[in-house]
Amino acid sequence: MKIRRRCKDHFPARLATAWLVACAAALAPIPAPARAAPACPTLQEPSSGPQDIRFVHLDEAVQKGVGALYPGAVLLVAARGRIVHRAAFGAAQTLASTPDGGLRTLATPRAMTVDTLFDMASITKIEATTAAVLHLVGTGRLSLDDRLGALLPEFRTTDKADVTVRQLLTHRAGLWEWQPTWLHRDASGRVLPYLAALPRRYPVETRFAYSDLGFMLLGAIVGKAAGMPLDRYVREQIYRPLDMVDTGFLPAPALRRRAAATSQGDGYQRRMAETGKPYPAAPFPAAQPFSAYRSTMLVGEANDANAWLGWGGVAGHAGLFSTATDLARYAQALLNGGCYGRWRLAPAETIAAFEQAPFDPDQALGFHKTRLSGIAAPFYGHSGFTGTWFAFSPDLGLTVVLLTNRLHRPDREAYPALDALREVVLRGAVDAVTREGVEHGKGQAWR
Repeated sequence: MKIRRRCKDHFPARLATAWLVACAAALAPIPAPARAAPACPTLQEPSSGPQDIRFVHLDEAVQKGVGALYPGAVLLVAARGRIVHRAAFGAAQTLASTPDGGLRTLATPRAMTVDTLFDMASITKIEATTAAVLHLVGTGRLSLDDRLGALLPEFRTTDKADVTVRQLLTHRAGLWEWQPTWLHRDASGRVLPYLAALPRRYPVETRFAYSDLGFMLLGAIVGKAAGMPLDRYVREQIYRPLDMVDTGFLPAPALRRRAAATSQGDGYQRRMAETGKPYPAAPFPAAQPFSAYRSTMLVGEANDANAWLGWGGVAGHAGLFSTATDLARYAQALLNGGCYGRWRLAPAETIAAFEQAPFDPDQALGFHKTRLSGIAAPFYGHSGFTGTWFAFSPDLGLTVVLLTNRLHRPDREAYPALDALREVVLRGAVDAVTREGVEHGKGQAWR
C-alpha cells in the first residue's frame, strides 16, 4: 500500500498503473544468476616423481619389442582424466635413403620421445572421420540415416545411392575392402567419380566387410555437410578446442622432423595393386598407367598409398598424424560422454549411440568394440597399419595408447603382428589402474 500511494502522489492518474508496476519491479529482490554447468575433466599431465612401479611390467613388455617388432614405441596410460604413465622406447628412425635409391643405417638413431609424431594410418577413421561425423550428427547437420545419394550428387543414380551413414560407419555398406584408387583418378585428379562408378562387391548389410573405401566416402560426406574439407573441419572444430596442437593432415616441416619414420616408399601397396593380393582388383573401371611411386624412406608423409597418391594426403581412411597425448585427449572427450572442459564434441546420447554395435558384436559406429575374457567392461578403439593402436573403456575411465613404427624396415621385409603385445599391455593397464581404485562397471559422472 505504501508503494501504491508513493507512486500515485508523484504522477498523473493515467500513468499510475504503469508506474506502479515499474516501482514494484524496482523494489523486488534481484534473482540470483543461474549457475554455469560444471566443466568436464580435461586430460591432466602426469605428476612428477619417481617411476610408478605398477607399470614396470608394461614397460618391460614394450621394451622387448624394440629391435624385434619395431625400432621404437610410445606407451601411454590415462585413468580418471590423468596420465598415469607415459614412456618412450627405442628409436623413431634408424634408416635413411641414399642418393642412389638405397638405404643407410644412421650412425646415431633418432631417439623416440613421448611427443614423437606418428602416421596414424587407420586410426584416422576414428580420430578424424568418426570424430567429425560425431560432431556433425551432434549439431544436427547430419543424420546416421542420411543416404549416400542424397549427400553426394555423384552417387544419386548408382547402386550405392541408398547406403546410409550408419552402414558406412559399421562396414556394412557392401563396398570393396580396398582398391588402388590412385590408378583411377579423373582428369582433375579426383577419386570420387571412380568410387561412384565402382559397383558394390556385396549386397548391403549382408556381411561385414572392413572397407577403406567406405571411410573415403565418409570423409567426402564430412566435407559436403560441413561446407569445408575434412582436414580443415577437424582442425578448426575439434582439434583446437581439444588442444590437440600436434594433430592434423599434411604436417608442416617442423612437425615432420618429429615424425617416426615408416616404410621405404610405396612398394608394399604397389605390389597389392599389381598382384591383386590380398584384395582382388575390381573388374571395372579399368586402371590407368602410373609411375609416380615413392621409393625413399617416408618421414612425415602418409604411408598409405591411397591417401597420399589418390587423395593428396587428406582422406577419410588414412593420412592423419598425431601423438600419444593428443590421441588420449580425444579419448578423454569420449570417456566424458562427449565433453572436454566447457567444449562439447557431441551430446552424451550421441556418443552412446556410436558405442552400440547394431550388426556385429565387435563393430560399433566407427570404433572397434573389444571384450577381453575376465574383464566385464568393453573397450572401444582402433588400430593402424603403421603399428598404431589405442583403446578406451568408458566403464573403467581408462585409455591405453601404444604407438609403434613397425613398418620402418627395408622394403620386402615382413611386417610383424602386434596383437599379442597389445593384449598384454591392455590387460596390464587394467590390472594396474584397478588396483589404484578404478572399479569395474563404474560409469563416468559426465556421461
